[in-house]
Amino acid sequence: MLAILLCAGRCAAADGALAEAFVGAEKVDLRTCDVSSVVTLREKVGIPPPSTPVLVKVFERNALPAVLRPSFAQEGAAGVTINGKYIAIIKTELRDEYADILRHELVHAYITLASPAPLPLWFQEGSAVHYSMGKNRKFYGQAVKEQPGVVIGKTVELPESYKQQLQTFNYILDTVGEQQFNAWYKEAVMTGNVDPRPLLGLDSQTAQGSKRSGKRPTLWLLGVMGGILAVALVVAFIAARQNREYY
Repeated sequence: MLAILLCAGRCAAADGALAEAFVGAEKVDLRTCDVSSVVTLREKVGIPPPSTPVLVKVFERNALPAVLRPSFAQEGAAGVTINGKYIAIIKTELRDEYADILRHELVHAYITLASPAPLPLWFQEGSAVHYSMGKNRKFYGQAVKEQPGVVIGKTVELPESYKQQLQTFNYILDTVGEQQFNAWYKEAVMTGNVDPRPLLGLDSQTAQGSKRSGKRPTLWLLGVMGGILAVALVVAFIAARQNREYY
């Protein structure tokens, strides 16, 4: 009982610290937000928009509140979504980079709040990169107003794990087509069951070399499915964290 009370006390303190850190944040209503990733999830995929407001705030990397510093300890982290309700973004002078980070984090917020169960990490990050940047690398360039002819910019490349998750999403989309992909994705978010094997015609028998469609699954796909199952083993751990964070 004492352990439970101590945990509850720490969680309440963390919630209070987050609320304080996000004082003055922009409040985003997912029901009316016009950011492209949100519009796609709401109007094209058809996932009912959560009514919980999402707080979005930009922070200087060298002036992060203590409660957020662990979230940005990962090298290269430019944005983080906590509990689906808080989005922290590191300040950037590049407008297009900020727009992609916001699109990415709002996907995390949307599907986290819309799903009745914690969604596994591969699905979370695959969703976020699929509906935001949508590619392995991207150059962000911007003219400097005060210096005609001068352009500042940088190339951002996804971590290898994100590339694999994006590849998985692209494979599913290319295999079944947009209509079936959207139907599967909506059901996955609305139920928490993200297993794509039934959609792809894979079952326990296909692991032994057969497939309902008559096509032999590639070794790559079997590897991906095996990776998905392996990731599922840590979902319970992820779900147990009070502050579910996605980058």
